[in-house]
Amino acid sequence: MVLMNFRALSSFQFGLLAFFLLLVALHFLPEQLRSVLEYHRAQPEQIWRALTGHLLHSNHWHLAMNLAALVLTLMLHQLYYSLKSFTLLLIFGCLGISVLLYLLSPDIQIYVGLSGWLHCFITVGALLDINHKIQSGWLILFGVFAKVAYEHYQGPDAELAALIEANVAIDAHLYGVVCGLLLGLLFVRLINTTPLKNQPQL
Repeated sequence: MVLMNFRALSSFQFGLLAFFLLLVALHFLPEQLRSVLEYHRAQPEQIWRALTGHLLHSNHWHLAMNLAALVLTLMLHQLYYSLKSFTLLLIFGCLGISVLLYLLSPDIQIYVGLSGWLHCFITVGALLDINHKIQSGWLILFGVFAKVAYEHYQGPDAELAALIEANVAIDAHLYGVVCGLLLGLLFVRLINTTPLKNQPQL
């Protein structure tokens, strides 16, 4: 029975499982290897860091919280995606955030974590909800806006920073929303507004 259920997984579900395992595996890499993967402002020529830095985490708590947030977001919006569209969103979202960090946040020298991209992911999902006339999409979108605005008004959460043993990069959250708006509008243009149950995945 377990084997049958395993065989019933879609390519997207297999891809998600692989992605989760990748995040965990990268977390347990030796520090010497992790140091060549993290986003580092001083080494822009090593362009892979613009992607791989988002896949690393400062400690176990940081990883666990981002994995939990990813699961919750997938529960809301996974029906919109295929493996291809999810992968493209991951790549272009992470690269966009890294470019904005480099251009607009010179004080951030080193960055790791998926939270910036998670803000991008949930923003895209909210726009797709709105495109499908799902009113909760507006609540999610305004909720993300309010969270980011509050973070920039109040400043980084000191307790959270202590828990994850790193500064909370609120700029990355903002840039994630910006990238999410841009990529979300692109995704919306690629689909129509037919009922979700008949909607082909991106």
